[in-house]
Amino acid sequence: MTSLQVTQIAQKWPQLIHSVYGDPLATFDHIATPEKASPASLIFITNESQLSKAKASLASVVIIPHRVSTELLSKEKTWILSFLPELTMRTIKNEFLLATPYRAVTQTTLHPSAVIDPTAHIESSAIVCAGAVIGPGVQLAAGVFIGANSILEKNVKVGRDSTIHPLVYVGHSCEIGERCEIKPNTTIGGEGFGYAHNEKGQHFRIPHSGRVILENDVHVGSSCTLDRGTLEDSVIGAGTKIDNQCHLAHNAVVGKNCLITAQFGMAGSSKIGNNFISGGKASVTGHVEITDNVHIAGMSGVTKNIEKAGQYGGFPLQPLQDYLKTKAAMTHLHDLRKQLQKFLKKESSS
Repeated sequence: MTSLQVTQIAQKWPQLIHSVYGDPLATFDHIATPEKASPASLIFITNESQLSKAKASLASVVIIPHRVSTELLSKEKTWILSFLPELTMRTIKNEFLLATPYRAVTQTTLHPSAVIDPTAHIESSAIVCAGAVIGPGVQLAAGVFIGANSILEKNVKVGRDSTIHPLVYVGHSCEIGERCEIKPNTTIGGEGFGYAHNEKGQHFRIPHSGRVILENDVHVGSSCTLDRGTLEDSVIGAGTKIDNQCHLAHNAVVGKNCLITAQFGMAGSSKIGNNFISGGKASVTGHVEITDNVHIAGMSGVTKNIEKAGQYGGFPLQPLQDYLKTKAAMTHLHDLRKQLQKFLKKESSS
């Protein structure tokens, strides 16, 4: 593996690196955790509380927050003082050291076993792997990668440099923006769960004619389902990242730069604003609107509109600090009940 010099990194990304303390000619050839580091390692820490662990490691190069005083640093290592340590680590890894590529790099063209409709338009730099099905009118822009056995139905559009991993289904007419990534076993644009009913309690499926639109730089994890809209489109805003095993129902609208973690559920016709963050297993009921800059703790439930930015948790939902106090009090509920019973017994006998 090629060794990299600290001075290369500092010169290449001055917007990320504040300064270097130590030998700028120090080298590394991989990124490791402090516990597994060797003298050829680069490690990173995100706050000063981790400094002792970094000092104790064998790594020769460490990325640290730029606010850490150089008086605290040992001279045996080279320290890269960064404005954004985690982003710096990610940038170095992605540029030079990526050990697990996003794509099957052995495939560079259209595989002969792929089924491609003659009316599909595929740019010459796009890649379609074995067993993929590309339907009529599909448009694949430059640099698109379609993994093995994925299915893109009629009139799907995929923007420049997007990656669709193996075993993904994209329903007809859906649009995927530029630099998006969809992980295996995910369904984009399947029909939503919507039925009309008669007086006998019978249920009749409502056809869903809306689409799913992923704006630019959206990530969708494995085994997710993003349902198409009933009449209008389901839309995922630019820069939003969705973890594995999430379900967003018909007519869902999610804002820009949101982080949605595993097993999140969102019922139909709800709307989430920009910069939303959700903990795991949280859920949002139908026909709810959430404003921008809202954070929801894991396993919380949203049943009403949230009109004020902030942090929330629990079910029923509370401001996060109130939720944490309620949660702490619940652990003492049994003892409080016993004390109350003793008090009532004493009062009734007096």
